[in-house]
Amino acid sequence: MYILGLTGGVGSGKTEAARLLQKLTGAELLLSDELGHLVMEPGQKAYEKIVEYFGAGILLPDGRIDRNRLSEVVFQAPEKLEALNHMVHPAVLSYMQDFILERKKKSGLLVIESAIMFESGCDRFCDEVWYIFVPEKVRVQRLMESRGYSEEKSAAIIKKQMEAEEYRRLCSREIINDGTLEELQERLWAAVGICIR
Repeated sequence: MYILGLTGGVGSGKTEAARLLQKLTGAELLLSDELGHLVMEPGQKAYEKIVEYFGAGILLPDGRIDRNRLSEVVFQAPEKLEALNHMVHPAVLSYMQDFILERKKKSGLLVIESAIMFESGCDRFCDEVWYIFVPEKVRVQRLMESRGYSEEKSAAIIKKQMEAEEYRRLCSREIINDGTLEELQERLWAAVGICIR
């Protein structure tokens, strides 16, 4: 199995690119945001640690973690965000490792998508990592439209992420996603052909 990593800043369309690759190649997907949510569910690897650290005030009536409330808490306190990351990231990596080991001898493509590919250590599972690039102005607009964020909040989130030059230094390929879905699909198909066809 060939393992391809996709990374890029918030609003760059990494998840859309991953889903297009799945459509084009039949790839299996590991989307880190979805896995982050999964490991925070009751009974999963990060749940008890998070509740112990943040307290019952972050819980919904059914016992699940209220991710919106948790997000508000950590957005205002960098040390709490760091603590949360230290609970969630190892659990996500452990899930990925188990998933990959189960499929090691299969053929085909596995796509791992993560905004923090290198910071979290997900890149160690990948044969190569691609950077999905979108100009900052477009990313701000996308965040405002898709998530309802203000322009200021969108820009603040982007500023906290890795710079484009750092992504380019660490990744083996750059895919520009500044146009239509059809254009992105064409660029992905041209690039994926080099590594798996």
